[in-house]
Amino acid sequence: MKADSCSRISKPLFYVMMAVTVVIIGLFFFVGFGETETINGNDLLAPMFTDALLYWIYALTGLAVVLVLIFSLASFAKKFKDSPKEAMKSLMGVVVIVVLFVVAYLLSSGEPIYVNGKQLVDADDNPIASSAYVLTDVLLYVQYVLLAASTLATLYGLLGISKSVKK
Repeated sequence: MKADSCSRISKPLFYVMMAVTVVIIGLFFFVGFGETETINGNDLLAPMFTDALLYWIYALTGLAVVLVLIFSLASFAKKFKDSPKEAMKSLMGVVVIVVLFVVAYLLSSGEPIYVNGKQLVDADDNPIASSAYVLTDVLLYVQYVLLAASTLATLYGLLGISKSVKK
C-alpha cells in the first residue's frame, strides 16, 4: 500500500521533471544565441538559455543530494531501534555524499580564469571571487560523479543483472 502511494507521487513527478528538462534543453540548443557581450575586450556570444540550463542542473543535483540525505537519515532512525549495528550500514549513503563533497572540494581550485590573458570579471568589472571558482568546481565534480553513477545504475537496471543474481 505504501509503495503504491509512493509510485502515485513519484511517477507524475518524474514525468514533470523530464518534461521540464526536455524543454530547457530544447530551448538551449534550438532557440539561438543572446546578445553579444564584451568581456575583457572580447566579444562573447552565448546561447540564450545557458543560465536556465545551469540553474536546472544545480536544482536537480541539490534535490538528489537532499533526498539521499533525508532517506538515509530516516532509514537510520528506523533501523536504529531494532538493530544499531544494521543502522550503521544505512548511513553509507550519507558517508558517500560527504566524502564526494570533500574530495570535490580538495580537487577544486580557486585560481582565477583568464581569457586571452585577461582575468574574468563580473558585470561590474570586479574580479570574480576565488570562492565562486571553488564552488563551481565542487558542483561540477559532484554532478559528473552523480551522472556517472546514475548512468551505471540505469544500465544495471536495464540489463536485468539484479534479477539474475540469486539471493
